[in-house]
Amino acid sequence: MDYKRLYHDEVAFRRETLEARMQDYGFKNMGRMELFLWDLELFLQIQSRLGDRIVLKGGAATQFYLPKEAQRTSVDIDMLFCGTEEEIDEVLRQIEDALSEGSSLFHFRKHVPKKPKTALPLYTYYTDVPSVLSGLERNVKGGDTQSQELKVEFITQPNKKEYSIVKGEDIFAVRSEKEYQVLSINSLFADKLTTLGCNTIGVQNDRMDEQVKQFYDIMMLTKYRWELMDPSEICRKYRQRAEEEWNERANSDGIWDVLKGKPYVLENVIEDVKKQLQRYAQVDNGEDKELKKAINDFKGLYLNSKVAYSPADVACGATLVRIMYELLIRDEGWSRINDLLAMERMLDYSNLEGMEKGKKIRMARDILIKKFGDASYFSADILKGKNPKRVFWAVVTLENMDGIRKSIEELE
Repeated sequence: MDYKRLYHDEVAFRRETLEARMQDYGFKNMGRMELFLWDLELFLQIQSRLGDRIVLKGGAATQFYLPKEAQRTSVDIDMLFCGTEEEIDEVLRQIEDALSEGSSLFHFRKHVPKKPKTALPLYTYYTDVPSVLSGLERNVKGGDTQSQELKVEFITQPNKKEYSIVKGEDIFAVRSEKEYQVLSINSLFADKLTTLGCNTIGVQNDRMDEQVKQFYDIMMLTKYRWELMDPSEICRKYRQRAEEEWNERANSDGIWDVLKGKPYVLENVIEDVKKQLQRYAQVDNGEDKELKKAINDFKGLYLNSKVAYSPADVACGATLVRIMYELLIRDEGWSRINDLLAMERMLDYSNLEGMEKGKKIRMARDILIKKFGDASYFSADILKGKNPKRVFWAVVTLENMDGIRKSIEELE
């Protein structure tokens, strides 16, 4: 194909470039790295033709807000579009004319699901993009077709969405000076939060792989970018999106029977979210094999090897997200998140070594269990086998965090 027609430099698509970036950032799945690069390229192709009416959302958009060490791959493009289905079809035809050059590549095939998962005006397409990888690396058996299949989704809306203009300089898959229209971080985070609550508005348990993926984005945005976000604005947007999602499901054709015909009740959503986060907060107890497997599978497919995302990490992150969520719903701001993260750092005892460090760690664990163990899902016997940071996230609540901080400081 003629790479001069692409927005990203041809060098970015070469095998040696993908190999180098995969090694630099610790990724194991080069096929998904390549797909993410094509995600970004096709989005720029679409953006150049639709202007400010198209906005990148979802997993691909999230990576623009995360540091490289926390970024993950994404295998599809999710977009919000202020326009019509006919306009989408025309733009995809233009891209096909510009890039296919008589090949089987860049032909967009419309997909209409038999049992749609959403009542949104969602338009889904699949297309084949070039690949420089082997069949094994592309997870393809037999055949010598050098291509990968990419999923492209548009959600049409009557009004334009607010967005941020960001460059791809710090994206793991490509160093790019190009500008991408990405959903604003407040809107993005509010949208991500609606994936929680598996029995009401969120991703259901029969799609555990998707559920774990969405939780990863929420956890990392909370951990790394909470200071960039406006919790009051997110609260407003989340409440609006939660009600919309509930009503879409309540009025759907039997896909979500549990909500069928029921009026929206925010308290039911909140309770459902907390219940799901409680499950995640206990995933390292060895009993929830389904969730543990989904976490480990996700790590192998989407993450670089440097990311700490074991079941224990997920359990700690679930408590952080739960407290953030409680503060958000109360509209109390997020200043206390900084206190939580500061306490976690204190429990590293990185300024100590050897026996002195070991003694401090044991003292911290014992105090947390003795004074605050009653707040935990785990028994004291189980907590005794964990490190102080894990014990901290097992016992901390909004109500006891000031007491925990005082106890930690007294050990200094």
